[in-house]
Amino acid sequence: MKLFRLLRADEIECRVARCSEKGVTILLYKTARTDADLLDELVGPSHWQNDFREIDGVLYGGIGIRECDFMNGLVSTDWIWKWDAGTESNTEAEKGRASDAFKRAGFKWGIGRELYSAPFIFIPAGKCTVKDSGGRYQCFDNFEVSEIAYDDQERISYLVVTVKGSVVFEWGEPKTESSLICEECGKPIRDGKKKDGSVWKAESIAKYTKAGYGKQMCVDCGKKAANG
Repeated sequence: MKLFRLLRADEIECRVARCSEKGVTILLYKTARTDADLLDELVGPSHWQNDFREIDGVLYGGIGIRECDFMNGLVSTDWIWKWDAGTESNTEAEKGRASDAFKRAGFKWGIGRELYSAPFIFIPAGKCTVKDSGGRYQCFDNFEVSEIAYDDQERISYLVVTVKGSVVFEWGEPKTESSLICEECGKPIRDGKKKDGSVWKAESIAKYTKAGYGKQMCVDCGKKAANG
């Protein structure tokens, strides 16, 4: 079990790794701000710090956390440090190296380590906007993680990526609450998709069918009830 909680969907960013006429591949990542927020959340602003050192031309970032007994409110004067090297970004090279080093140090502490279990994310050209700029393909769509779930080993088990609210990638099986059982067929009520491609949450489906037909039902049984 990691020290830090798993990332929420709104804390995960998407970037285009490769783009071709067939579509784009997407990588998931976290920002340095997310690392700082989670450090503040768990250990408190006064119980962590970061530092940078250049060794043989390589910039290393470190995160130090004061040893604490969070259950009993005890704080030690000793610090535990974890370090990693950063790489340059395409813009603002030095700032990019520092940010990358900080985020990599965060991975060493376990912040966002679950992102390493992400599936291969490919978005076909028909679901995104791919532009041909003189033989160089580009995509400037704003991809977002709208839903994410994890298994007992804290690996990603379900993932939904959207563009402007429309689902362009879905992988895995969503977790279903045991109480959300179709009262018609007895099967679990799972998330569905609306006509615009957006996700229709299982909780909303259950409430909608309960209000309209007197019992909570899955999408299939709800359609049968609607058709008489």
